[in-house]
Amino acid sequence: MLDSIRERTHGWMAKVILALITIPFALFGIDSYLNNRGGDTAVATVNGDKISRQAFDRAIKDQQNELAASMGASFDPAILDDPKVRQSILDDLIKQQLLIGTAHKVGMLISDAQLAKFIGAIPAFQENGQFSDARYEQLLRQQGMTITGFEQRVRQELLMNDMRAAFSQSAIMPSSVTKTFTAAFDQQREISLFKINPAEFAQQIKVTPAEIKTYYDAHQSEFSVPAQGKFQYAVLSLDDMAKQIPVDDATLKQYYDQNIAKYSEPEQRQARHILIAVSPTDSAQKRAEAKAKAEQLYKQVSAAPASFAALAKQNSNDPGSAAQGGDLGWFPRNAMVKPFADAVFGMKQGEIQGPIATDFGYHIIQLTGIKPAQARSFDAVKADIKVELEKQQAGKRFADAAEQFSNQVYEQSTELQSVANAMGIKLATSDWVSQKGGASAGILNSPKMLQALFSDDVLKNKRNSEAIEVAPNVLVSARLVEYKPAGVRPFAEASAAITQLITQQQTRALVQKQGEAMLAQLRAGKEPAGLHWSAFQLVSRSHADNVAATLIEGIFAADEKALPAYVGAMGSDGGYQLVRITRVQPGTDSDPLKLKAMQVQLSNIVTQQAFSDYLAGLSRAAKIDIKANAMEKTAQ
Repeated sequence: MLDSIRERTHGWMAKVILALITIPFALFGIDSYLNNRGGDTAVATVNGDKISRQAFDRAIKDQQNELAASMGASFDPAILDDPKVRQSILDDLIKQQLLIGTAHKVGMLISDAQLAKFIGAIPAFQENGQFSDARYEQLLRQQGMTITGFEQRVRQELLMNDMRAAFSQSAIMPSSVTKTFTAAFDQQREISLFKINPAEFAQQIKVTPAEIKTYYDAHQSEFSVPAQGKFQYAVLSLDDMAKQIPVDDATLKQYYDQNIAKYSEPEQRQARHILIAVSPTDSAQKRAEAKAKAEQLYKQVSAAPASFAALAKQNSNDPGSAAQGGDLGWFPRNAMVKPFADAVFGMKQGEIQGPIATDFGYHIIQLTGIKPAQARSFDAVKADIKVELEKQQAGKRFADAAEQFSNQVYEQSTELQSVANAMGIKLATSDWVSQKGGASAGILNSPKMLQALFSDDVLKNKRNSEAIEVAPNVLVSARLVEYKPAGVRPFAEASAAITQLITQQQTRALVQKQGEAMLAQLRAGKEPAGLHWSAFQLVSRSHADNVAATLIEGIFAADEKALPAYVGAMGSDGGYQLVRITRVQPGTDSDPLKLKAMQVQLSNIVTQQAFSDYLAGLSRAAKIDIKANAMEKTAQ
C-alpha cells in the first residue's frame, strides 16, 4: 500500500519527466520531432502534418544513444541501419502525430494550472519538500533545455496520458471472467522429468580437418575482423576541472550557514493503517459497505488500541503492510497522497483516526512515531558542499574552456600535445578500437565519437577529430596513432572455434533425434530403454522448477482426460527434456485480494489492447504518406 500511495505522487509520469532531464523521449512527448524546420525534407506526412527528415534522424540518434547507454559494450550501432528498425522508429513518430492531432481535434488541452501542479510535484525540482524555481531552472539548464521547451513536452505527455486514461476507465473486467481465468491460471499439474544429457553424445563426435576447412571457406563473414585503430585523445571534463579548484573551510562553512534549509531533513512520521479497499468503479452500495466496515473497525481499535496490529493482519486489504500489522514505516509528508498525509501529520503520537477516504479506499490510521525536522551537521555535509562549490566554479569556467578546446583542436589539427599543454590536460592512448566500439574503447565508446574516429578526416587526412561531447560536460578530441584494415581471421586462429561449433551442432542433432524417438515411443505406449523418471512434482503456470520454459504451454495444453500425457523439447543447454503429465489439480477460488489484483491486471491488458486497436483505427483512417526515400540512411 505504501508503494501504491507513493505511486500517486511519484508515478510513471513523474519518472518519464525525470527521464526527460537525462535522455530524450523515445515515442511520446517529442514535439520537436513533429515540427518541420525550415526547408527540411519530410520523410512522411500524417493528415497533412509533416515529419521532417531532421526529426527522423534525431529520433534514430536518440534511440542509438539510449540503446548504447542501456546495453553498453554489447550494443552494435549497425542495428539501427536495419530497415525494419528504422521503419519501427518512423511508425512511432507517426503514432505520436496521430495522437496529438486527434487530441487537438477533439478539443483536449492541458491548462497552465494542471501543468504547474504536475511539475511542482516532481521531487527532482523540490527542496525540503517544496518546489524550487532555482533548482528547476538549474536542472534544465544543465541539460541544455529551455523552460518553454520542457513545459511543452510535459504538456504533451499529460495530454497523451489523458487519452490513455479514457481507455483505462472503460475497461471493466467482470468478476466471473476473473474467477474463471484465475482458476485456470492457478491449476497445477503433476509431472515427472527425464533429460537427455548432451555430454553423453559429445564423445561420439569426431570432427575432421576437412569439415573444419569446409566450414571456414563457407562462412568467411563469421571470421571477419573489422578495421581497428589506436587513438591518442584529450579529455576536457567539468569534473576534472572542479577537482583543481581550491575551496577553503571558511567558504564551505559560510555556504552551509547561508543554505541551512537545504541540509535539513523534513519531518517524518511512522504509522500503521488498516485499509478497506474500494475503487473508483465500485458501486455506491459497495463503497457504503466498505465505509461501514471501516467505521466498525475504527470503533474496535479506539476501544482497544493494542489490538490494532492484529486487526490490521486480519482485515487490511493492503498486502504490502497487512502482514506487518499495518506498519508503513517512516515517511515524509510528500510520500503520501494528500488526504492520508494531512491526517497523519495532524495527529499526536498514539492517536487513532478514521475512516480517512482516499482513492484507495478507507483508512484507519494509528500514529506510532514522530521524527522532527532536523538539520544535518556541517561535518556530515562538508564533503558534499565542497563538490558542489567546486562544480559551481568549474561550471562558470567550463563554457569558455570548451570553446577554447574546440577551437584549438581544429586550428592545430595535426597534433594534440600543444592543446593538452595549453589546457593542463594529460593525453592518453586507447587500446585497439573498432567502429563497433565496446568496453575496450573506454571513453571513446560513444556513437558520435566512433563515427568521427573512423571518418576520412581522421583516418586518411590524419587530423584531430572535432571536440565531441561524449557525456554531459565531457568533451573529447582524438587522432589516429596506428591502424589495421579490415580482414579475415587466419584459418589457424579460427580452427579451434570451428571445431567446437561443429561438435555442438552435431551433438545437438543426435540429442534431438534421440529425444524425439523416445517421445514417439512414449506416446505409442512403449517405455524406452534407459528411461528413469524423476520424482513427481506439482507445477503451475507461474511456478515450474527445472522445467524448460518452452514446455510449459505443452504441459498445460495436454488433454487431462487422456493421462498420462507426454511432451518434450530441446533446451537452451543443448539437452532434450521429456515430461510426463500424470494428474491435474484444479485451481481453487482465490482469496479476494488475489482476485482483485488479477481483475486489475486483466483490465490493464484489455486497456492496452483497446488503446492499440484505437491507434490502429486512427492509422487506417488517416492519410499517411511515407516518402520513397524515408528509410535511407543519412548523416547523423
